[in-house]
Amino acid sequence: MTLLIIIVFVLLVGMGLDVAFLVLFQRWREGKFVIVRDDAEALGFVSGVGRFNLYSTQQKLGYTIGSERGSLPFDALSGVQYRVEERRSLLMELFAGFDLTDFMQRYRDTRCWYSIAVVTRDGRHIPLYLASRWQQREFLMRWYFNWRDATLIKLGWLKDLAAESEQAYERIRARLGDIREL
Repeated sequence: MTLLIIIVFVLLVGMGLDVAFLVLFQRWREGKFVIVRDDAEALGFVSGVGRFNLYSTQQKLGYTIGSERGSLPFDALSGVQYRVEERRSLLMELFAGFDLTDFMQRYRDTRCWYSIAVVTRDGRHIPLYLASRWQQREFLMRWYFNWRDATLIKLGWLKDLAAESEQAYERIRARLGDIREL
């Protein structure tokens, strides 16, 4: 009986530490999309990339990315891109514990990137949104990671980056009008 209590205690402490680490680590890398203005004249938002204004009446995009400021008329844009990419996260794999199953593709940790950018007619990409989430994958642990992530999203401790990026894309796309999807 005492052994069972010790095992349950160790599992609960381990899960608690796992959740705490994930919440703290993800806060550092999560993107943001905060609307600061939304009226008939303009949509203004701040993302992890910079500050943007989509002026519907003037048909132009104003942006501040770092120290770069500028504006572009909508007709100078050839399209808007929404991308979801999954890339290997070897550094996190090594940090979280590397084992033999990590040589198999399905058990490799990845980082899922969500990005939105406008592309000008001369080929320049102007990023509007960028966010990422670490996807932990271990042998026989998918059920736990799915449960943990869903629970933390419901509690509001993690963002649902897929939903946030899709909503951001739809709002941006609606303000840009009849622009091509790339």
